[in-house]
Amino acid sequence: MMRKIYLTALLAFAMLAGCSENSAASVLHSTGKLDTSENTATQKPDAKVNIKVAETARMSYDNYDNGYVSLQIPKGWKVDVPNTGYASYTFKAYDPEDPRYMFLFCLKLTGFLKSEDAQQVFASLYPDSVYGKLHAIDPQTTERFFEVWNHNAKVANETQLRYSYFPNLNQFNVVENLGQLPLGGDVLRATFQNDSGDAMQGLFTASLYDPGSYIMYGYDLAPLSSYHNVMMMAPDADFNDWATIMDNCIGTITFSQAFLEGYAREEEIMVSTVQANARIYDEITDMIMDSWERRSTSYDIASQKQSDATLGYERVYDTETGDVYKAYNGFSDDYSGSRYQAVSDDMYARPISGYIEK
Repeated sequence: MMRKIYLTALLAFAMLAGCSENSAASVLHSTGKLDTSENTATQKPDAKVNIKVAETARMSYDNYDNGYVSLQIPKGWKVDVPNTGYASYTFKAYDPEDPRYMFLFCLKLTGFLKSEDAQQVFASLYPDSVYGKLHAIDPQTTERFFEVWNHNAKVANETQLRYSYFPNLNQFNVVENLGQLPLGGDVLRATFQNDSGDAMQGLFTASLYDPGSYIMYGYDLAPLSSYHNVMMMAPDADFNDWATIMDNCIGTITFSQAFLEGYAREEEIMVSTVQANARIYDEITDMIMDSWERRSTSYDIASQKQSDATLGYERVYDTETGDVYKAYNGFSDDYSGSRYQAVSDDMYARPISGYIEK
């Protein structure tokens, strides 16, 4: 009888010990703080995990509608719509507190000659014409269109819009060509610097349209147009977190009947294209994101590692949820638990869910 009581006591003690361990693990997983008050001799106190949720992980949206175009934008953002008419309808959505975060849509840009020789001839014949001031697009590719963007944006800002609307893409460098869209135009992943010298990254597409030839003095002076110009950009270290959000916003673009009627009056030949685009923008943005998901992650790994080192972060992930966090430098030394572990290289391509702060 005494032996049975003794064994029962041992089993009860073992069960209590197991409950204590499970309880401690539960505290770690729910609060990030492990109670080691009874184990300080063998294990150092675990660091408190103080998580700040990333803005992009808890994004909410506003509905923008000006009677001509409607779309969703991140909450608190603004939309700037210059007076360019229907055919060249343009809008820019951006964070007024940090305009580095923005996306731009322009239905049509026109007046680009096909060669520098043709541009010089045109300029000599019509020195006051904008067409003669714009940089030629030679060769006629999306990449070349954005390589000479700064000059053409400056002309448009100064002669047509009369204010600094189109951003500059300094030192524009294509990281990867992600393929072509059904309406034409490549999707380019590129880096650049803004006018403040900040390292930036974005997705860019533009579909060049050649109306045919008009030969004068031995040169083709028929200008090119560029349709469905889209630019999404953010600071280089943050673009992975914003790409899907901006793309989803562009996918909500809807043109009103009033807009389509006005567009038909200005450019009847292309109205069917705009009507089609109004129906398939969501499909196009899905294709952009499909291309984005298939991108090479080698740039992500290198750039995100460099950014973390520069800004003083370690990158870890939650082994239970898979969420990735930027942690303060030294977190791995302070933290003695097992839930948050260092990321593998492929995880640098994932958007972050938040920050672990001291």
